[in-house]
Order: sequence, then structure tokens, then C-alpha cells
Amino acid sequence: MAADNQLRLGVEALIKQVDQNWRHIRIHTCGFWENLGWDGPGRFFELNYLAGGSQAVVQDGRAVQLKQGDLFAVQDTLRNSSCADGQFRLYYVGFYSDQVELNAAFRNLFAKLKLDTQPISLQGLQQDYAAMMADLNLGRHDSALVKQHFLHLLVRIYHGIAQSAQSPYHKLIQSVMHDLHEQWHAGERQLLSEIAARYSLNERYLNRLFKQETGVTIGIYMNTIRLEHAKRLLETTSMPITAIAHAARFYDGAHFSRTFKDKEGISPQDYRSIHRNG
Repeated sequence: MAADNQLRLGVEALIKQVDQNWRHIRIHTCGFWENLGWDGPGRFFELNYLAGGSQAVVQDGRAVQLKQGDLFAVQDTLRNSSCADGQFRLYYVGFYSDQVELNAAFRNLFAKLKLDTQPISLQGLQQDYAAMMADLNLGRHDSALVKQHFLHLLVRIYHGIAQSAQSPYHKLIQSVMHDLHEQWHAGERQLLSEIAARYSLNERYLNRLFKQETGVTIGIYMNTIRLEHAKRLLETTSMPITAIAHAARFYDGAHFSRTFKDKEGISPQDYRSIHRNG
């Protein structure tokens, strides 16, 4: 789990770098490779995806066995990468920056991701590669569309890693969160005992699982739902604070104001003043 979290953080940092520095990034190549081997140095940063078959790749003397669905990386400093002919289908995208500092940052991120020696298995990425290839083949190398395709690919990788690292209770907690929102919008009472009974669980156990998955208790999560509704009312209406407290289902105006200030750092009145006159 710790390794998966580190991998997600690395991909998230890569997404941020690409998004913020797109004008300095060049997609050098994006294509499809089938059955033919190769033997040569790495010249760009690459993210390669094995869409079918299997193959053994040797990168600077280190052999990596790849199977269908594996994503692996190539550093721009790689001295040699080789692969024999075989039965495989491979998508690839190569990129670099015109800024020395940004290339160094990519190099550091790729080293942390370790995808050159520890590929990860993800499904369905070939469609993202194909979409990017189509725009590049039309000469749109620096277009906003290519940027979005590339970012979408990285986001798909991020979510794929996150999904593979999900705990056995992930779907359960997602269902609980969905029910909490549905009940809120329907105006129904939300008692922890009733929620736990719906899933045939003990209240304390459900609350512990919820916090384990989300980082907060069910009570704190419900307060967040109430506060988001109250913020919207503060921004878009002239309702009195006490009326907003009632609409957001706080005990009273004092409870609402105290909870709001604890979470937002300012009073509801100050929040309204900033967001309606800003």
C-alpha cells in the first residue's frame, strides 16, 4: 500500500509538471509497434504500454519481463534498450522539454516511479494512445487537444494505480457515501445506527472503516456536506444566517457559526461579504 501511494504521488507530480509547463514540453513521438524487436539508446522520456502479447526487454543490462497490460518507462539517459522479435503489440509516447531544469525534474520523477524496472499492470490505455496518435498525425503537436490527450493518459494511469490499491472495503464505503448524499438531498434523517444497520454492521466498526478509507469520521463528513450547502446559500442568497443554519440542518445559528469558523477560518458573515462582493 505504501508503494502504491508513493507511485500515485509520483504520477500526480508528473501531471502537475506537464500541466504547468506545457509550452516547454514537446511530444516527440507517439505510435504503435508490433512484433519487431529493437536495439538502441533512450533519447526521450517514454511511457510504453503493452497492449497485447508478452516480451522481455533489457534496459542497461536489466531484464524486465512484460505481459499484456503492463506500462513501463524509459529514461532519456538510458544507454541501451533491446528486445527480440516476438508476438506483441506496443504503444509508446516519447516526450522531452526544451528546459534543462524541467528535464531534470522529469528524470527525478521517473527515477522515483521505477516503472523501468517495476512495470505496473493497467487496462484499456490503448484508446488514449490512439487518440493522441490521431492528432499528432494531423500535425497538431503543440495543440491543446494533444495536451488534453496526454494529461488524460496520465490521469488514467493515476486512477488505475489508485483502483488497484483499493482496500476490500472501498466499494462499501463508496456506497455509504452515496447513501449519505442521497439521504441529505431527500431531507431524511441520517442516524449512524440506521446507516450501520443498513449494511449489517456495528456502528463503531462502520465508523472506523469509514475513517480508514476517507481519513474522516462519518460525522465530520456529514458536517462537510452541510457546510458546502451553507456556503452555496451564503454566496447566492440573502437568507439570514439563522435561516441558512436551519436549511443546512445545523442545531442552531450558534452551532453553525462555530462549526463554519472552525472549518473555514472566518465567520459565515465574513465569508458572505468576501464571496458576494469579490
